[in-house]
Amino acid sequence: MTVADYIRGKFQTFGITVSEADLLELSLSSGINVEDEMNQQNIGLVSVAMAGFIPSLLLRATSINENGFSVSWNVEGIKQYYAFLCKKYGLKDDINADKATVTFL
Repeated sequence: MTVADYIRGKFQTFGITVSEADLLELSLSSGINVEDEMNQQNIGLVSVAMAGFIPSLLLRATSINENGFSVSWNVEGIKQYYAFLCKKYGLKDDINADKATVTFL
């Protein structure tokens, strides 16, 4: 299984289709080669690259309905997966972090 196949499969679990452009962006921004074979030596690097890519996925529409054809994906699931990857690899969780609040007295 290639890195590209692995990435597609992981995101497909949440109903997200990863395009060739997405894979290219992920590859260029992280330095991973999506044509390499997926193995124990690169799982960490690939997972960190995926975590770095998830915030851009959250900018997409969560559901599309056109001419009776509907597509949607699991936003909460991908946020939880992102939080899991951040915790596992010691990354800053910019999505699920507590938001600062202002209280007026």
